[in-house]
Order: sequence, then structure tokens, then C-alpha cells
Amino acid sequence: MIAEAQACSDQLAFALRSVKNAIRGLTPQQLEFVPPGLANSAATLVLHMAATEVTIGELLSGRRAPEDLRKAVLLDRYTPAPGGRPIAAADPGESADALTEKLDRARAFLTEVLEGLTAADLERTLTIGDRPTSVPFFLKLLPFHMASHCGQIMIIKRFLRPES
Repeated sequence: MIAEAQACSDQLAFALRSVKNAIRGLTPQQLEFVPPGLANSAATLVLHMAATEVTIGELLSGRRAPEDLRKAVLLDRYTPAPGGRPIAAADPGESADALTEKLDRARAFLTEVLEGLTAADLERTLTIGDRPTSVPFFLKLLPFHMASHCGQIMIIKRFLRPES
């Protein structure tokens, strides 16, 4: 794996462990909870993270992820789009184990793509909509994206009350 992809992968591995630890033990009801004034639940954020990794993997590789993976991460609803559109809420009843499995599958796809990148890929520019974006931008964006949403999940957890 080229150094830039390896650095991205290493940072993503840390972020993935952090997200898994953040949702471990939460009930489906806790995962669905949206605190007052916030826009998303932990479940929605996790699916969004997985969908983003699949989307960027598809962009970097130029190929579609397997349909069962796209369906699992609800890619039709969670595809990142510029413009600040809100993301759709996760389906009710998502468990921490199911969300973790979806994250793992998305990460496996992305890791395969990262392993295939070459030094020449670092010179490529991808056009998303009308916006040209360099491959190195995505390698820097991915860890930041995961860390940002993990922080949001930690904030949501502060609103949760222990169940009696």
C-alpha cells in the first residue's frame, strides 16, 4: 500500500475502533435517539459513515461496490451530497451489532480500494458534480469525517439516561 493510503488506513482503523466503542452496549432505542437541537441519531451517523466509505471507495476505484453492501448501508439514502442536505434517518431497530457489521463491511471494501492505489493515483482528479477533487483530498477527508461523526455520537451519548 502506498504511504498516503497507509496513513489514511491507519487513521481510519483508530476511528473505527472509537466508533465501535462509542456504540457498544447501546440499545436500538438509544441508537435512534436524537437529542433536542441536534439533527441525527447515532444509528444515522453510523450508516452515513459506512455509506460515505463505500461512496468514496467507488469513486476512487471507478467501480461499484457489491449490491448487497450498497443495500446494507442504505447507499440510496445516505449518499453524501454537497449542499448541506440533511441525511435520512436510519431505519428503526438497528442494533449496535448490526451497525458494527455494516461498518466492517464498508471498511473492508474501502481497504481493498486503498490497497490498490498507486503513486500515479495521487495525481488523479475526480469530478463530483461540477467540483474537481484530488485523490489526496479524499485520503485526508476520510479520517476527519469518521472522527467528526464519532465526536457527534459521543455528544449524543451524554444526553442518554441510564435505563432503570
